[in-house]
Amino acid sequence: MGKMTKRIVFGALLIAALSALLVLDTWLGKTRPDLPVGLAVACLLALLALAAFVEVRAMINKSGGAVLGISGLLGSMAIAVLPLFGKPELVSVALVVLLVFIEQMIRFRKEGAVARLGGTILAIGYVGVGMAMILSIRTGYGMGMLVFFVAAVKFTDIGAYFTGTMIGRHKLIPWLSPGKSWEGLAGGLVAAVAVSFAMNAVLGLALGAGAVAALAVTAAIAGQFGDLCESLLKRSAGVKDSGSLVPEFGGVLDMIDSPLLAAGPVLAMLSLLA
Repeated sequence: MGKMTKRIVFGALLIAALSALLVLDTWLGKTRPDLPVGLAVACLLALLALAAFVEVRAMINKSGGAVLGISGLLGSMAIAVLPLFGKPELVSVALVVLLVFIEQMIRFRKEGAVARLGGTILAIGYVGVGMAMILSIRTGYGMGMLVFFVAAVKFTDIGAYFTGTMIGRHKLIPWLSPGKSWEGLAGGLVAAVAVSFAMNAVLGLALGAGAVAALAVTAAIAGQFGDLCESLLKRSAGVKDSGSLVPEFGGVLDMIDSPLLAAGPVLAMLSLLA
């Protein structure tokens, strides 16, 4: 089985598994109104936060930094599911930061304090806050909007990959991501807009044409920037992939880097459109 065939097969399996989970989440919302909205999605994001934190920690360590394992992991997972209980509260974030300082003092005292504190807060902010933004789309705007968002971001990746492979000539940022091109970015934008209009119709979101286009472009550009941000970490760590957990795709972070940082800008756009 060739590499591309394997990617298609594993990609289809992952899409099927995600679809089943989203159906479960919707079913729970209809049959169990006593449960928090988005419970199944929150459980998935918590698990992804765990795996992504481990990968980010490994890359930061390889880059010469340091990350506190206990407070970093607990903090990432806790912040990831905060929207499940309402809007994320600053006091909760403050408690996580306090926990980071406590672990540093108990385990390492003053040794490498700045490096560990900085690396840990980076990992928590990158993973935990990113996951919380994704969950906020589900809890604040419904399952349809979450599907719309994921489709826009991932089809940008797909459109950019195939367009860049076929006609990519002008490198986007060669020192950071040699495979990305301006032609690929354009192809990704076209794919994002096309699938967004399709999702708007299929999901019955009733968004105006301007709103669909604005959300699609926001998701596409922010998602591609999110991919570049992960590339920055990988280049610094000297690794090709963030991990090897997902066959033919690399690590968990390699699969979710785009939506992880695109969710915040999309939430901001949704608030402007409301």
